[in-house]
Amino acid sequence: MNDHALPIALTQWIQEVFRQGLVLTDDVAHFMESAFGTRDIDTVLSENRDSEIDSLLELLCYPDKDLQIRFESRWGHSTFTDDDLAAVVSLLGETALRTRIISPAGTLLAFVDMPPFAWQAFVQRLNITWQPPSQLSSALAQHRPDERGLAIRVRLRNARLPWHEHQVRLMAQYLGQMPLEPEQFETCLAFLIAILSELLPGMDGYDFLVAKKFFYFQSLCRAEDFERKRQSSNMEIMILQGARAAHGSIDEWRRNMRRIDLICQALFGRTQFFHHTGEHCLDVEDADTARQIQDVMRLLS
Repeated sequence: MNDHALPIALTQWIQEVFRQGLVLTDDVAHFMESAFGTRDIDTVLSENRDSEIDSLLELLCYPDKDLQIRFESRWGHSTFTDDDLAAVVSLLGETALRTRIISPAGTLLAFVDMPPFAWQAFVQRLNITWQPPSQLSSALAQHRPDERGLAIRVRLRNARLPWHEHQVRLMAQYLGQMPLEPEQFETCLAFLIAILSELLPGMDGYDFLVAKKFFYFQSLCRAEDFERKRQSSNMEIMILQGARAAHGSIDEWRRNMRRIDLICQALFGRTQFFHHTGEHCLDVEDADTARQIQDVMRLLS
């Protein structure tokens, strides 16, 4: 394709997406019910003119997982520049963008003329200029060449990470060595992406994961201690004594620790276990991430 053909082709693809219709997801329907008292989009659009409508239109233009996979399948390996992005936005603005709103079952619910701010948000959320670093691209091609690889690319595209060398190395290792069932793989992948921004340049991947597990362990200990006190004492008395409610869920701390165990065992063949709170005591709340990891690894060595 020449310099203009690629953004023109993508513009036509986006126009066709809007012509086919955008799905009114359960999340958007729930928002309408909370904000307007109804899930009937015709009623909402005809009776309301306040700023909440703008929020609704932006939500309707949020590409769902299926649509993002369609984009990844068709355009994921194409290289778009910032100039291409600007060209797509300009081309879309040349004609009115009218779309159908359909139910998850495909039933027509309404026609909507989308204002520029809504479809511009749609284009931005596609993140068309992103391409995986070469090591990640190779890992995907080698280990996840099937349909699951498209869903993984969508997650990576949405991660909005700087992708420095050590983040890339850990993620490529995950893609190549995580031999789990699909549900576990996806759950651990989402978890790893969520914490990967904390992996700074120069950090060892295993040390980083163990340090994160230690933080979850300390949070678990605090939460369990608070729960024991709550069950054996009066809440008003605890408040007067200066007790603070523990942040986070006991079950969530345990799930996070289990996810790190699964990742560490698969990638490094080992993990680190913690037992009694008194054996591992470290105040980490006010330290920076790199310092935290150094302190944790020194404590555990």
